[in-house]
Parts: sequence; structure tokens; C-alpha cells
Amino acid sequence: MSKVVAFSVVVVLLVGSVAFGTTGALDQLQNTNIGLTETIQLLQGDQTASTIQNLAVANNQHLDSATGGSACQSFLGNIAEVGSASGNSAIVGVLQSLSAMGMQAQLVGIHTGPKQEGQTLSLLADQGLVKSEGPGTGSALHTIVLREDQVGINTAGLMRESSSILGLQSSEVTGAPLATALVDSSMTVNTVQTQASL
Repeated sequence: MSKVVAFSVVVVLLVGSVAFGTTGALDQLQNTNIGLTETIQLLQGDQTASTIQNLAVANNQHLDSATGGSACQSFLGNIAEVGSASGNSAIVGVLQSLSAMGMQAQLVGIHTGPKQEGQTLSLLADQGLVKSEGPGTGSALHTIVLREDQVGINTAGLMRESSSILGLQSSEVTGAPLATALVDSSMTVNTVQTQASL
């Protein structure tokens, strides 16, 4: 029996924050992109392989003005990918990808000035399993927790936005000798929020 080491990539594409004050206003922008990819491929022989990845990202901003006003925004993500495959003279493939993107922008006028907030939160998760020839199994699992929050306060009042995505994606294939199987699973979520008090 041979053991196969799976190829695995964890990428934090961008975790960026910019906070700057302009005359009479608090202005914030932050973008976060995270992704996971893993591939397992068994070609003939008696083999097993497995992978596990977990990624947690937190991106926070807080800005206060000495003359009144406060702006806060945060992104929190915890995503995981688990894959396994086994086969006896089988061809078994497990492919998973998971990407999440959050964007937040805020403008809070000091004293009784206007307030404006906007945020997007997106998720794309894909799983593909294939099995042919000898007996074999393959499985794939994604767990997803994503959250964005914004709060803007000045003497004219409070403004708040929140978005959350909780997800679970699971795929499995099992087959006897000479059986052929294919599993394809996809999950997409997009949220958009904007509000203003002028």
C-alpha cells in the first residue's frame, strides 16, 4: 500500500485596510479576499490520501474623531476544507475550491453631518469528485463562517449594517470495481447592503 501526499494551497489574496480622515468626516475602506484550494488524485495501485485546511481571518477598523463621531467596521471569516480518497487499482479524484470576498466602505460626518455605509459579502464553493475502474471512495467537506459588521455614530444618530453567511457543503462518492461515478457540487452567495442618512 502506498500513501499519497495531497497538493494543498492556502492563499490570503488580500487583507487590506485603509483608514483616513478628511475634513469634516471619518472615511474608511477595507477589502478582504480569502481562498482555499485542494486536489487529491489517485491513479491505480492500493492508495489512500487526505487533506485538511482551516483558515481564520479577522480584519477590523475603528476611527474616532475628537470633535464627535465614530466609525467601526469588521470582517471575520473561518473557512475549512477536508478531503479524502482511497482506492484499489482505481482512479479517484477530489477537487475543492472555496473563495470569499468582503468589501466595506463608510463615511461618517462629524457632529450632525451625513452618514453613509455600504458592504458586500460573497462566497463561491465548488467540489468535484470522480471515481472509475477499481473499487474506491472519495469525500469532500467545506465549512464556512463569514461575518461583516459596520457601525457609524455621530450626534445625529447611529447607523449599523451586518451580513452573515454560514454554510456546509459535503460530497461523497463510493463505487465497486468497474463502476464510474461523478459528483459536482457548487454553492454561491452574494449580499449587498447600502444605506445613507443625509
